[in-house]
Amino acid sequence: MTKKLIGAILEPMKDLILKQISQSVLTLKSYIGPVVNYFMRFLQVQLVISLVLLVILPSWGFAISMLSPLGNIIFTPVFVAFLLLSSLLFFAEILYIPNGFIIYFLEKITHAWLYLIPDFNNTFLIGFSKPPILFVIAVPLLTITTLTHRKINSLRKSVLFLFLLFALSCTYLKLINRPSRVIKNIACNGGNVTLVHENGKTVVIDPGFIGRRISATSWVEYTLIPEIIKSCGSNCIEHVVVMQPGKITFDALKKLITAMKVKNLHIICFFGQMKKSTAISFFMLKNEITKRSVMMYRIGFSRNSIDISESIKILIEPLKENIKYNETTYPALCVTCNIDNENLKIYSAKCKKSATNKKSGEKNEHTSSTTDRSKSRLSTN
Repeated sequence: MTKKLIGAILEPMKDLILKQISQSVLTLKSYIGPVVNYFMRFLQVQLVISLVLLVILPSWGFAISMLSPLGNIIFTPVFVAFLLLSSLLFFAEILYIPNGFIIYFLEKITHAWLYLIPDFNNTFLIGFSKPPILFVIAVPLLTITTLTHRKINSLRKSVLFLFLLFALSCTYLKLINRPSRVIKNIACNGGNVTLVHENGKTVVIDPGFIGRRISATSWVEYTLIPEIIKSCGSNCIEHVVVMQPGKITFDALKKLITAMKVKNLHIICFFGQMKKSTAISFFMLKNEITKRSVMMYRIGFSRNSIDISESIKILIEPLKENIKYNETTYPALCVTCNIDNENLKIYSAKCKKSATNKKSGEKNEHTSSTTDRSKSRLSTN
């Protein structure tokens, strides 16, 4: 009798609880549905933008950030709030409406955003070599087909096909469309900066031409870095060899280390009193080297070697000649790249003229600061 009474009391309560739960689930679905739809629509737009950038940026020699989707998700609401408050402040100023509280919230949003943004980290950048023209044409056409094909009639199908296209495009650019060897001279201020790439390892050798003009930082940012990324398909440099010191050179190296991941920096040793501006640039470079965990080596004291692969070895050896630059003195260097048992010699930029005047008959060794044999024998693969 008691059990029946308890059952009769609990049965309506059970039905009421189940009804409340079902209503809560339906209410939750009504809130989750628009959020999921917004996220899928955002993902679709982000994939389209990424596919377009995957065609444009590698063709120009610019790296792509892997944090772009996450950054856009976080940045979009903050940007909308910033624009809204800025617009309200603009009209409030025109209409002479008190706007102190708008300025307060605008400053808080700006300070919060600047606080959340960390220092630039180049480890999240990924570089691709220059894609072929067929890839440049095919990817946009496939993207448009995915968005307009009548069989892809749902948002989820569109996102799925766009994601597959993006993944296949990245795989092709990173694994298939990458050069096995690059040996290239990049024109710079009347000379050449030598680029050597083999089996994923990149070496940049500057005989001293980068620091010849005050625009060296811009040249590094808009010429050297894009050329390295387009040619080698990488945002990482294993070795940078610098054969001449100077303020402009130090500033350019700081820009290079900031924009790309440099593992080892081989910089010429120098003696004497540096100018104050040169010393400031040098110590700023050293701070950036410490911050980026770059290994720095001083060359010019003795012979040094860099092994790129079994077929490419680089030998750095000081010459008997010393070069004076402003108040500093540094040894002239000869960098020998042994490529398939053939030597490519690179001399210090300021060593070329003095050596040519002393030994006018030795044209093959001193008339070029970058190579001592024909360029046609070392073409870019």
